[in-house]
Amino acid sequence: MDSNDHPSPVNPLHPSVVDRLDSTFSKIYMKHQASQLRADQVPYEVYDKDREKYTFPTAKVVGSGPSVASNEIYNIPVSDPPGSIPVQVYVPTPDAVAKTGLERDGLLPALVNFHGGGFVIGGLDSDEPLCRKICQGVGCIVVNVGYRLAPEYPHPIPATDSWEALKWTFRTAENLKIDKQRVGVSGLSAGACIAAALAIMARDEPSLPDLAVQLLIVPVIDARYVPTEGSCDPEKTPYQSYIDFEHAPMLPLNRLIWFYNLWLGTDESRKEKAEDFRASPIVASSHENLPPALIACAEIDPLYSEGVAYHAKLREAGTYSKINVYKGQGHPFNQWDGESPTAKQFVEDCINGLKYFYSST
Repeated sequence: MDSNDHPSPVNPLHPSVVDRLDSTFSKIYMKHQASQLRADQVPYEVYDKDREKYTFPTAKVVGSGPSVASNEIYNIPVSDPPGSIPVQVYVPTPDAVAKTGLERDGLLPALVNFHGGGFVIGGLDSDEPLCRKICQGVGCIVVNVGYRLAPEYPHPIPATDSWEALKWTFRTAENLKIDKQRVGVSGLSAGACIAAALAIMARDEPSLPDLAVQLLIVPVIDARYVPTEGSCDPEKTPYQSYIDFEHAPMLPLNRLIWFYNLWLGTDESRKEKAEDFRASPIVASSHENLPPALIACAEIDPLYSEGVAYHAKLREAGTYSKINVYKGQGHPFNQWDGESPTAKQFVEDCINGLKYFYSST
């Protein structure tokens, strides 16, 4: 019998955070994760042979997604290296379109979404419930992107694949009945890093219209300070949450290390890769004239300080940014809206924020 077959808590809540967590978050964690090993606690090869065994059972705690008019999958070409990736296009029902009133001349706004998973795990299914809720709740088209993953496809391939998907969305906008003037980007964790990077790339691409909004959920913003092993040096990291929440549930520092070692590598090129704005959007040369940002942070999350820092960076550059900090929550609380009132509020916040920017663009 191994650790994942035994009900005892191999990953109990750490004393450093146990009194700071929301009681509902703690209850869900203890029920579904505490007795299981995480992917980062085994070698990648072991995880890859039985991914489900080391994956949190999100389906047990996520709120069900509503029906949509269609959710067709397209396989689109990508160039570096050559291949193809799937994108799933969610279209709202006529009732949802009529209710929110965002249709203009037969065209709808669109949100291009990038899932989380540390650039290593996840896929189209990861964000399906949220994509459905946004599609119906906002009355917009959602383009969900299945970019290729590390370690087989390390940095910058997740970002370059996603850039190709964003450009594909604009090229096919007429056929998809998308309003090119109201296209936004979104993502969770690693996906939010991609969304933030693409917002910068789109600003600097003259052939593309301005993006309408960027929705950054518990975002990765700066990859420079996660070590290849061990703990962070408090004297060298600008992010206090790396220190305070090293032992956070779901996403402790060790899990970030595991992800980043697979995504960015551990050799002499690691530093250069981490300093690329596609891995660390906060290091971009300018944050002016970017689409308005909606940033959602979990309070008990190593990434918390990064989200706060990016919010400040955007505002200093004159870019609109609104940040919501969800108290007592860990990463990724937002996927637990079947049982968590705070996660349900998060979904409502996303829908309301997107409706505002799509209606005012």
